[in-house]
Amino acid sequence: MKTNAKQRQLTVAIIGAGGGIGQAAARVLAAQGARLALGSRGEPALRELTEELAGGGADVAFRTVDVTKEEEVRAFFEWAGRTFGTLDVLVNAAGLSIPAQLAEMTEEAYDRTIDVNVKGSFLCSKHFIPHTDRERGGLVVHVGSMAAKRANSGAPLYCTAKAAVNMLAQGLALQLAERHIRVTTINPGATDTGFWGERQVPRDKFMTAADVADVIAFVAALNPRIVVHEINFESFASFRPL
Repeated sequence: MKTNAKQRQLTVAIIGAGGGIGQAAARVLAAQGARLALGSRGEPALRELTEELAGGGADVAFRTVDVTKEEEVRAFFEWAGRTFGTLDVLVNAAGLSIPAQLAEMTEEAYDRTIDVNVKGSFLCSKHFIPHTDRERGGLVVHVGSMAAKRANSGAPLYCTAKAAVNMLAQGLALQLAERHIRVTTINPGATDTGFWGERQVPRDKFMTAADVADVIAFVAALNPRIVVHEINFESFASFRPL
């Protein structure tokens, strides 16, 4: 896997690279020789990560982007195209959850959850496509969640949003096949990141962000003739049948 990624000189755009799974994916892919265009809302975390990876010899640059605003997303991918030329892989890792009981859910929470998770995946996919090579194609990796497969009473909006991301990916895969662009959704189970905030959860049973990043890197390193539609996975310590 490592050798293949280096040989192909992958250029990867990672959205949501400021922390969690996106940040871990940047580290793993940089170690495999990929060139990285990193995007997220927060500049300090992006700048710190970029300096860390560049210090290790990676070809990496960053630009802030709000995935809910189309003009910012368009500008990000135009910048990435100018900086690196054609793009090979998009990792859509931006996401959030606002847990609440139904009586406490606000319209704003609904809009924010859908906008970041679903609209963000849509906009980033849309504006990534023009910067891929028409002959070589490309790969879109959506970071979904096992919450799309298994309802969670504490975060029904998040479950809804990630289920929508899964279906969006399936539709995009059909549309983009003639452009040789593959679409994969990875659905990790509970992962120990800042996503959980102050919630009391059994983090010792969770996967690490690096575990999930390894799955992203695995998909990115596959021969382009292989299409992986979906991968569902979780920590064995917290495993329970679907």
